[in-house]
Amino acid sequence: MPNLSKTTKDHNVIRSWAEARGAKPSHVKRTGSTEDVGILRFDFAGYSGEETLEPITWEQFFEKLDERNLALLYEEETSGGQRSNFNKIVSSETTAPAKRPAARKPASKKAAVRNRLRPAANKAAGTKKSATKKSAAKKSAAKKSAPKKSAAKTTSASKSPIKKAAAKKTSARARGKKAPAKKSRHRRRR
Repeated sequence: MPNLSKTTKDHNVIRSWAEARGAKPSHVKRTGSTEDVGILRFDFAGYSGEETLEPITWEQFFEKLDERNLALLYEEETSGGQRSNFNKIVSSETTAPAKRPAARKPASKKAAVRNRLRPAANKAAGTKKSATKKSAAKKSAAKKSAPKKSAAKTTSASKSPIKKAAAKKTSARARGKKAPAKKSRHRRRR
């Protein structure tokens, strides 16, 4: 689905977009002072902004927009083709196209298989990173093929008494025997 939103700082575009939708420049009540209008918004007739927004002039609106280096993120039409009121006043810095880092090769099994199937490309790459990726792929393949030990056989002296008891119960159940009786740590009172 294409990106339908646009960004502009052009006063004429902003004003014509708002007026075509019946929106008036305004600010949020109790966010400004005598010198500052506060948070800028558009007030669309018939919507909930009547109690929270206060009208301002276009000159005040554009003065603050430029002073704060703001832009209008807006949409002409919805994805369904209807006129859209979507808008957001954003920092101009956030709307600048971001520099994307160069794409890296994925370090996955599929990439490792692809690299093995293309020996000429591997020789051309010839870097330490590709050799490291190959050895890492071999190690992970070796780990997967190694036989797994059962929980009963892996009990060691380093396990706590509670863990040892749980392992004994598990191995007894696996053999179909009744688990050994639990020893009480507390003395019985007579």
